[in-house]
Amino acid sequence: MRRGEAYMNRLLKRGYKVAICRQMEDPRKATGLVKREVVRVMTPGTTIDEGTLDAGENNYLCALSPGEKKYGLATLDLSTGEFTCTDSSDLSELADEIRRLAPSELLLPEGTPESFNDLIPEVLVTPLSPQAFVATALKGVGLGLSEEGLAAAGAILDYIEQTQKRTVEHIKPLQVYSLRDHMDLDPFTVSSLELVKPLREGQERGTLLHVLDRTVTSMGRRRLRRMILAPLTDRAGIEERLDAVEALTQDDMLTEELQSLVKDVHDLERLIGKLGTSRMRPLDLLLLQKTLVQVPLIARKLSSCNIKSKILNDITGTLGSERIIPLCEGFGSMLVEQPPVDARDGGLIRDGYNEALDKLHREERALRAQIATLENTERKRTGISSLKVGYNRVFGYYIEVTKTHLAKVPPEYARRQTLANAERFITDELKGYEEQISLVKERALSLEIELFQQALKQLASEIPLLQAIADALSQLDFFLSLASVARHNAYTRPRFTDKHKIEIRGGRHPVVEQVEEFVPNDLDLDKGKDLVILTGPNMSGKSVYLRQNALIALMAQIGSFVPAANATLPIIDRIFARVGASDMLISGISTFMMEMLEVATILKRATKSSLIILDEMGRGTNTFDGVSIAWAVARELATHVEAKTLFATHYQELTRLADEVPTIVNQHVAVKELGKDVV
Repeated sequence: MRRGEAYMNRLLKRGYKVAICRQMEDPRKATGLVKREVVRVMTPGTTIDEGTLDAGENNYLCALSPGEKKYGLATLDLSTGEFTCTDSSDLSELADEIRRLAPSELLLPEGTPESFNDLIPEVLVTPLSPQAFVATALKGVGLGLSEEGLAAAGAILDYIEQTQKRTVEHIKPLQVYSLRDHMDLDPFTVSSLELVKPLREGQERGTLLHVLDRTVTSMGRRRLRRMILAPLTDRAGIEERLDAVEALTQDDMLTEELQSLVKDVHDLERLIGKLGTSRMRPLDLLLLQKTLVQVPLIARKLSSCNIKSKILNDITGTLGSERIIPLCEGFGSMLVEQPPVDARDGGLIRDGYNEALDKLHREERALRAQIATLENTERKRTGISSLKVGYNRVFGYYIEVTKTHLAKVPPEYARRQTLANAERFITDELKGYEEQISLVKERALSLEIELFQQALKQLASEIPLLQAIADALSQLDFFLSLASVARHNAYTRPRFTDKHKIEIRGGRHPVVEQVEEFVPNDLDLDKGKDLVILTGPNMSGKSVYLRQNALIALMAQIGSFVPAANATLPIIDRIFARVGASDMLISGISTFMMEMLEVATILKRATKSSLIILDEMGRGTNTFDGVSIAWAVARELATHVEAKTLFATHYQELTRLADEVPTIVNQHVAVKELGKDVV
């Protein structure tokens, strides 16, 4: 099984499913074929093995339940227990949500129309019987959620029961959310802004995630990634996050000391996942113990400071719970420093933890000492000076005599093994010692496994507490990361307004400024100024200017400080970014057609509270048609949609729109040649 894990992980990464079978009876007692059963089915969406999972990303299993008027979407990360659900009457919105979640596996009812395939992103699809999509198991959960949403959640629970073949104890209560709870970021925007992946495949450098990631735990990194892809739209929630970041930025020493303490925390979320699925090994328990030991230290450090932040105070309260102390004391001295991989190998419990186990160990040592004494006794009795007592796993204990002394071997010695230069024997006395040692070891191993299982059972009863601790630790790591980045990069706290205006002074691109000297720029879109026509020569920085303002708005709603001298922003419900050409030639869609489809989506879904950035629109066709399309789209956005829009173009003709539409303003990127450089 252990050797097979590497092969199973390779199969899972390629999208296959693996059924694990085990013998269910003792072969020595079985008659005929030994009974075997499938004890677990491993799938890409339900694996909890470190060899398959990315430590910094969630591994989601999604289920989509279609209805007559609504569609339900449920999501579970079995490795952490995160269980959420939402619904929408617009299938394309849920398709974007699925792309944002990037699940490893998607459950659909059998017989789902093929038209779904055009909207659903490329992902492993597992069809289930329509009977699996029922909400009866979740009645009373998620008030206000449609039957379709609950049916999708029911399908996930049914699938987990089918694949895990046992009770899973760590799945959290179903958390219902609305797609309006976070900023809508479609796949093109996520890609254009390079939020978590660069446009060019390769390393993560060059992404917003890379800039903001100073987390020291896998839990914190996963949370940061989730927050970047789902900025809040609730102003009160955003301000609470900003309060936490501000409190930490005001005390450099506190932040550094906390990060040093949090760094010694292990991936508690996924350790709980192993505990809840009964797959925790001794080393996992040791890591959980070491994490619990750190928790009171972190709580004391937080409580020693006068922090004015509701979130940080809540984190302090959770980490300072008195219920944690018994868990630390109960298991802190249980395991040896280097426990075996499998509890069945024995030798995992530290001396002094259990008196009965210590007594068995003393008995075993006494028996081994008697065997050591037996060697000297037999040498004197037989006169064979080279006689020695040994042991191997195949034949057990033996007395070895070289062939030159075989004539001196007593008649009560029974031959056990023949070697090239020696013979090995066994005596009734030695056999008695061997049987006693075997019995003592068997009892000790049984007791060790029992103590290990008792510890897991007690910890399993505290899974809700452990999950609260894990959530608090990941939040703390997330805020410490944002505070560290804000201090290091001289970010400032953004301010929010109910007015329809964006005012950014000294704005910078958070990624570009890390690699080269950056010239800050302002953006002033007051009420009555909704669309900027931005012109300028090639390589003058128009695209960077567009992206930097979108990133500043997005960072603010994550709860992060922003790269600007100051920034006043409204709450933005959606960001649409179309920067750079894209195509889907494999689907027969050209660059121009792709651009038209994307613009149509913007015109359909954008609201007055949206932020739109468009770069070089219309360049996929001839100049006359390109100008006409760009003119019509810009006019529509300014007069009807009224979303704040940055529209970069080489078409100078578009600047005349400002004379016709009062909400349109012109801006130009100026450049200056200094020797061989252009600034």
